[in-house]
Amino acid sequence: MKKTGLLIIVLLFQLCFTLGVGTVVSYGNTRDRAPSGLMVWGQDLSGLSRAQVSAHLREKLPNAVTYEEQVFPLKLDQTYTEIEQWLDQVFPVTTGSWLADVLYSLARSSTVISLENIGLDRAEVIAQLQALSMVINQPERLATIAFVDGQLKKTDGQSGKEFDIEATWLKISQEHEQKSVEAVVYVVPAKPSTADISQIRDNLGDYTTYFNAHDELRSNNVRLAAMALNNRLISPGEVFSFNNVVGERTEATGYSLATIFVDQSKIKEIGGGICQDTSTLYQAVRQAHLAIEEKHTHSLPVSYVLRGQDATVSYGNLDFRFRNDTQGYLLISARTGANWLRIRLFGLADDKHPVLQNPEGYPIGPESWDIDPK
Repeated sequence: MKKTGLLIIVLLFQLCFTLGVGTVVSYGNTRDRAPSGLMVWGQDLSGLSRAQVSAHLREKLPNAVTYEEQVFPLKLDQTYTEIEQWLDQVFPVTTGSWLADVLYSLARSSTVISLENIGLDRAEVIAQLQALSMVINQPERLATIAFVDGQLKKTDGQSGKEFDIEATWLKISQEHEQKSVEAVVYVVPAKPSTADISQIRDNLGDYTTYFNAHDELRSNNVRLAAMALNNRLISPGEVFSFNNVVGERTEATGYSLATIFVDQSKIKEIGGGICQDTSTLYQAVRQAHLAIEEKHTHSLPVSYVLRGQDATVSYGNLDFRFRNDTQGYLLISARTGANWLRIRLFGLADDKHPVLQNPEGYPIGPESWDIDPK
């Protein structure tokens, strides 16, 4: 019985010795090698040294952004630091104790290594992409048009560029083959474009009204509103609002106290007289056959248009609105002289909005419609 027990003890000792030797041999062979089954970005890195794995990961990460044959290097210091921290999980740490290192080697064979944090550091790359956007981005330059000295004067527009930071980051973060990634840049079309402006050539509406130049306060208001309207562009389908364009009439914006109509009475109010601008504009809109969205008539007859053909406004209450239902942009030209207000509408003529043949005025028009009244 004693012999049997002794035999068992000997066998157990031999087994432990064998396992110990095997562990030591295994530790010696694998202590600086990647564990079996280590897969990163679809590649098996099993058995590689730490230096080899580190070099492989760095090689697989893009380190530059390209745009129009220019190369913009990326600094990846924080990314490389995080890679080394991740490698600390993969490779055993030498403690100085042989037994502790052996036990750590045995334990790490069952440790699950997370791949979630391996890759480019987002904050590090995004900061550099934001700086790069300042180089690439270009604002669009709108085409312009103005009626000056009896002519339509135009300037060309130019499309802009917008660097998409988020889309470029996604490309970079998912790239593990190429060292450089093409920047995602979108063209920002200019609106209105040169082509849009080139279509504005037809006179669709042209109406002139007259005022008493000796009433300086009222004349001031008429001129200020005309300045706000002058060379205003209206895009296709846009609803024009007189109140939105001209804004609130206040002393701070330069408007004066002048006569207005309220019910059946005449009173003084800041901005009195600007209804001559709305009424003159309304006449030009009628000539152009544009869709009227909102119009109100004075409670009393006015002197500058025929009865019932006026348009009154009151900021925050009554507005004059019409829709640009032509196929192109509309340009408003609103100009004043010594005692006259002339509003023209230029755009793209069609069957519904033909070229105006006969401009009109009230109570009288210019001697020649080729020039402004004197």
